[in-house]
Amino acid sequence: MSHPQHIADGTQRSAWRTASRPKVWALPVVVVLVVMGVLASMYLASSIHASDNLKSFPVAVVDQDTGTTLPDGTEQNVGEQLAHGIVTGVDDQKFDIQQLSLDEAETQMDDGDLYGAIVIPKTFSSDLQDFASSATTSDAVDTPEVTVLTNPRTGTGTTPIVTSMGTTALTQARTTVGEQLVDATQQALGSAGAPALSGAAHAALAQPYTIDVTAYHPLPDGTGNGLSPFYYALLIVLAGFTGSLIVNTFVDSSLGFVPSEMGPRYELGKHSGLSRFATLVLKWTIMAGVAVTVSGLYLGVSYALDMPIDHPWILLGYSAAMVWAVAVVAQTISAIFGGIGMLINLFIFVIFSLPSAGGTFPPEATPGLFRWLGSFEPMHQIYLGTRSVLYLDGTWDSGLGRSLLFGAAAVVVGLVVGWLTMRHYDRQGYGRGHQLHAAGHATAPAPALEG
Repeated sequence: MSHPQHIADGTQRSAWRTASRPKVWALPVVVVLVVMGVLASMYLASSIHASDNLKSFPVAVVDQDTGTTLPDGTEQNVGEQLAHGIVTGVDDQKFDIQQLSLDEAETQMDDGDLYGAIVIPKTFSSDLQDFASSATTSDAVDTPEVTVLTNPRTGTGTTPIVTSMGTTALTQARTTVGEQLVDATQQALGSAGAPALSGAAHAALAQPYTIDVTAYHPLPDGTGNGLSPFYYALLIVLAGFTGSLIVNTFVDSSLGFVPSEMGPRYELGKHSGLSRFATLVLKWTIMAGVAVTVSGLYLGVSYALDMPIDHPWILLGYSAAMVWAVAVVAQTISAIFGGIGMLINLFIFVIFSLPSAGGTFPPEATPGLFRWLGSFEPMHQIYLGTRSVLYLDGTWDSGLGRSLLFGAAAVVVGLVVGWLTMRHYDRQGYGRGHQLHAAGHATAPAPALEG
């Protein structure tokens, strides 16, 4: 008779031999490397070359200049020339330059469709004329000014791009306007027999206007410089995604489908016999309650941190709807694919979703792959909705409508696909019964109940 210690030692050696086989450790290592490699590629590629990736970045030129009449009776509109120079001088592949009225530009900025505007004032031409006249007199006049309006409510990444583009374009155009103003002033002085321009006057006229960068509807304190919608959207996605993983684990354990392990305790409960479809419906129902509760929790935490929220009830309802939409899809995927569904969900809701969200860098400043992903990936749609509620008055046209339609479509697809697939699994006898092997014999799977 073998000594028990010898049996234990033999079992231990057998276990180590099994664990040392490549098929045991190679697959998880390869999967981890693939996931982390894709993760690194996606996250870095979406952010490190923003200026090179610009495409169709929406900015407006607003020319309000009404023009002026020169002393010789000639009509002049410098603002029109300046606007034309900006539009033709900017790379139209990188920037979508629109010539709009101020009201049109403000409406589009309110809806989040426009990231900024260059505004030429109504009195620009007459101000330039007065400025030129002051070069030869003792009159004191203010230097004309052109405004670059940024739209910080469209995201933290849009402001530096608008600022850089606007100041660069206006600085280049200022040289041309300054040369024209200097020539016109010198000709006028020569015709009048007056002394030529002094060096100081020449230098001042060569830079005939200043550039004022100002924010349209500046953000209040407590918004993280425009990042709060991104992080709130991330919280919503995580509540639906990780919440589903947690619910799946505990529900499957309680129903006896998977073992429960806590510390050294390992237990496999009595099999409930519940069908796949009934189990999925139970998980959907639990997550509906979780969605409402966690959305209220998020709102409470936001208030405790003094985060400004103008429409709390809209935010609460919207968050609950989006958490449940994410959960329905995530749980359906897990139910269809089993354990590998977790990886699929990881790619959908984290790896592909975060870099294409548009919360840190706008889609127009990311590579084409991420703009494409953003057209359907959940994080971008949810970001548009949270940005709308937090910054843009929660109007339908400012992103909330698109986000809600996306959420509704996701729920419908998740419910229908989950119902059809689980019904098929149940009818084909693919129950989640135990297959316990002992002495070469296997027990029959537990029957699936529709309870």
